Amino acid sequence: MKDTRTHDEDGVITPGAKLSGNNYVVVRLREGDDPPARILLVRNPSRCHHGYTMCVECADSWELDHHVDYELTGGGRWLRAALDTQRAAPASKKSAEDDSGKPGTEPADSTLAHP
Repeated sequence: MKDTRTHDEDGVITPGAKLSGNNYVVVRLREGDDPPARILLVRNPSRCHHGYTMCVECADSWELDHHVDYELTGGGRWLRAALDTQRAAPASKKSAEDDSGKPGTEPADSTLAHP
């Protein structure tokens, strides 16, 4: 990635850069009385420099030490929706497998059989 006016090649935001709200998310350290906020670019996982920027793959690790203000920016809201979709996908896949209509392979409970 080439250098731009808003961020360097690693995605670190240039001081004084004017960003669209669709491009970043605001994070604050969980510890401390009034910690300063930090702005991180929201990236696709293939372009994310984990530790400098944020994507759906590394958002959980950011949440360990930081409060992520997803609702403050368009980028944050997009990231929250992507995370919710990703987290719901394994559960819905399992439900689809359970409702596949194929007979189960578990042994039947003989106490329920009629004499």
